[in-house]
Amino acid sequence: MLGSVRSAAARKAFHSSRWFSAKRLVAPPMTYIAGEEMSWYTMKIIREKWVEPFVDTSKWEFYDLSCKARDESEDKVLRDAVASGGKIGAIFKEPTITPSADQVKEFGLKKAWGSPNGAMRRGWNGITISRDTIHIPGIKLGFERPVFFERHAIGGEYGAGWKSVGKGRV
Repeated sequence: MLGSVRSAAARKAFHSSRWFSAKRLVAPPMTYIAGEEMSWYTMKIIREKWVEPFVDTSKWEFYDLSCKARDESEDKVLRDAVASGGKIGAIFKEPTITPSADQVKEFGLKKAWGSPNGAMRRGWNGITISRDTIHIPGIKLGFERPVFFERHAIGGEYGAGWKSVGKGRV
C-alpha cells in the first residue's frame, strides 16, 4: 500500500512539475537493433513502460538481429541494419548472440552466422563494443545466472586469446 501511495505521489509531483509536458517528446531518428534473450526482454519492458508513453519513437528504425531473424533473412536484416546505422548515424544496439555449434543445433539454424559486430564496425567506420564473455567451460551459454564480468572488443580483436584465471572475489 505504501508503495502505491509513493508512486501516486511521485506521479503527481512529476506531472505537475514545470519539466513535464502533456505532449510526448519526439525522439530524433535512430537505428534500434534488438538483440536476444534477457536483454531483448528487458529492453522491451523498458520501451513499453518508460519510453513509449513519454517519447514518440516513430522516427526510429527497428531491426531484429536475433539468430532466428538473421537465419530466416539469410543475414539481410544485418545488412539493412548496417545501412540504416550508416545513413542515420545514431545507433542503439542490444546484445546479440554469435551462435556456437551447439546453439546452431539448439535454435535449429541453417548455419552459424558470424558475429554481426565486425560487419557493423566495417560499415560504420569503427565502433567499440562492450559485451559479456562468449564462453566459459562448464557454464551453459545464455542468461541463466548473473554475469559479473565483461570484456571489450575493439578493432579486430576477435582473434585475441583468453585464459581462465580461476575464481575471483567480490
